[in-house]
Amino acid sequence: MALQPHEYQSRRRLGSLPLLSINLGPETPDGQLRHARGIIAIGTKATGVVAIGIFSATGVLALGFLTLGVAGVSIAGAGLLTVSVFGIGGVSVSALAIGYVAIGVLAVGMRALGVVAIGRSVRTLFGFLR
Repeated sequence: MALQPHEYQSRRRLGSLPLLSINLGPETPDGQLRHARGIIAIGTKATGVVAIGIFSATGVLALGFLTLGVAGVSIAGAGLLTVSVFGIGGVSVSALAIGYVAIGVLAVGMRALGVVAIGRSVRTLFGFLR
């Protein structure tokens, strides 16, 4: 049984963007990822104020495998606040965290807390537990 594409856009709009856009399923016939664009976007690839993407998400609040946004939860992400496995941001809470404030197993930042911490003001986990 093949996965069928699902596409939906709400009638309500804010400017040119639909309030809700859903675009899920296999690649388009021309090989592109399905892309949801809306205030709330849910898709294989999503762009919106709130973006939930199976593969990638870009938005103020982004959730996906790869994210770019003000706040993101991902495997790999960049933004003002990231919670991820690999994160780059103003504040990054990640296994490998890079940011002004970095918290992680390996943390690199002006203020860093981690098992291994590199930066100007650092705390290692072992020093924190004493």
